[in-house]
Amino acid sequence: MMKNNLINILKLSCVAFGIFILSKAISEPPYIYARAFIKADGKTYAVKPYKNISLKTILQQNNIVLGENDIVSRDANKPIKPFQTIKIIRVSKEQKEVTKQFPFRVMRSKKYNSNLRKVELQKGMEKSIIKTINEIFYDGILHETIIVNESIRAKEFYRLLLLDKNGKVEKDYNLSKAKSIKMIATAYYPGDPLAWGDGKVTALGQKMQRGIVAVDPKVIPLRTRLFITGYGYGYAGDTGNLIKGNRVDLGVNNAQEEKAWMHKRSNRLYFGKIQRLLVFPYDA
Repeated sequence: MMKNNLINILKLSCVAFGIFILSKAISEPPYIYARAFIKADGKTYAVKPYKNISLKTILQQNNIVLGENDIVSRDANKPIKPFQTIKIIRVSKEQKEVTKQFPFRVMRSKKYNSNLRKVELQKGMEKSIIKTINEIFYDGILHETIIVNESIRAKEFYRLLLLDKNGKVEKDYNLSKAKSIKMIATAYYPGDPLAWGDGKVTALGQKMQRGIVAVDPKVIPLRTRLFITGYGYGYAGDTGNLIKGNRVDLGVNNAQEEKAWMHKRSNRLYFGKIQRLLVFPYDA
């Protein structure tokens, strides 16, 4: 009886020992057979782990080069274990400048209806925000945007709007881009005895009227659009024997209106090509 009990105890011990050995074999398989996995650049590498070799060395053995900013899911200075999966995220940075432009904000305006066509002179402000940003990419996908620097630029200037018969804007011109020169301004009217020909038709064959400006074509090309301080919108559509150099003759309605310019020895005129022969001056 005692002998049988001893045999049963030995059998149970062997079974328990076998189970222990089997569980160890499953939980800690021999390094010679086990593999670990490295995921990088869209690939999966099966590598052999060693207890005394670091992940960094294994990466080098497999020609996997880490960038300065790359992220590794395990400590590269420590060994890896069998069946572990190590992920490597490629991190790249890109710096750029982004500008956000705000619409022109009108501070004050004035409409002119008496010269050839309706126009509106506006003074306003244009603002823009300039940001320097760093874009951080994880494996080529945008992960984060960091603002490095931000500045605001604001500029006040005048602009001239060309309006149609219904008061809608046809075009607008930035007058800060115009060139300015000093001009001696006089005036003349339809039928003026001192005007070219009969004073009713311009050198371009147009009807003489308020808004037509006689110019020296060597200074201001004919068919140029103008804006003149104290006068408003004008069109360089005429010439004159006495209109030479920095001098203009402004078309007005009658002799009485002409007298208002007889004592103005000088006026300031802004002009500069905005488009082909389009010029919009204004003395701020």
